[in-house]
Amino acid sequence: GVDGAGLQGAAQSLADQLGDGAAVVIGGLPDPDDMNKVILVAAFGKQVIAAKLQAGKFIGGIAKLCGGGGGGRPNLAQAGGRDGAALDGALATASNQLEETLLNS
Repeated sequence: GVDGAGLQGAAQSLADQLGDGAAVVIGGLPDPDDMNKVILVAAFGKQVIAAKLQAGKFIGGIAKLCGGGGGGRPNLAQAGGRDGAALDGALATASNQLEETLLNS
């Protein structure tokens, strides 16, 4: 399983390596046997934030797809949900939304 601190650390590390244009979204299940708890994390670089995307607002919207919510700072945020079966679809939606927004900015 995963925990919020571990996912935040991984997302921030990836974003730091990718630089100002980074848009990292990671999700997982704290307990693989418990599909009722989901953790999602987003880390955005300065260019992504300048394109009017904020990690806190973004990940909160994605978490709603998993029956949850959350938020945080413009550059790093965490959210949770209660529907592990929806995680793959939520991550796909996140990817599509980021691609659409960043390619059109």
